[in-house]
Amino acid sequence: MTTPARPSRRGLIGAALLIVVVTASIASWRWWDRAQDGEFSADPSFCTLVTPETIHRLVPEAYGGRKDVASCTWAAPREKGKYRAGVHLFASRLNVDLAHEDFRDLRAEDEPGWEKNTQEDLLGLGTEAFLRFRPPVPGKTITAQVVFRRSNMVISVAYTRSDDDRQAARAGAIDAAREAAALLRP
Repeated sequence: MTTPARPSRRGLIGAALLIVVVTASIASWRWWDRAQDGEFSADPSFCTLVTPETIHRLVPEAYGGRKDVASCTWAAPREKGKYRAGVHLFASRLNVDLAHEDFRDLRAEDEPGWEKNTQEDLLGLGTEAFLRFRPPVPGKTITAQVVFRRSNMVISVAYTRSDDDRQAARAGAIDAAREAAALLRP
């Protein structure tokens, strides 16, 4: 009868270190999460921040939201062509100071891909909010994006239309953002 091999001293030390590192990582994350100042201590359910009725009005062919780590996207089916309509909501939960800094960075006039000098302040939408446009593809799509901050949460809602109707894109993005702000709960 053979005796089972005893674990090596190095193996035991490695296992103990691994347990310490994992425990410290979890404790650090929980401390960081609790230490966040601001109204929100957890991420919202992204796909519930815009109602199915609003999505159906903005993108009639859209089906359900596709949830990602920090976002939700509602889009027309791919067979509708290269220039298809959609709504994309992205949220980031930070502390209040970082959320304010993130908002300021997003608002920078040199943000790549967005039109210069078309930003518009929006009142009554979170702590601070603005709207901007992505330059339209001639005769094809226009995207309007509303970015707003409420306490320690920064949310952007982009509405892309399959035409170049700037006023309709503006109105749709504002409607979806106002709904998201109203449904956002701490």
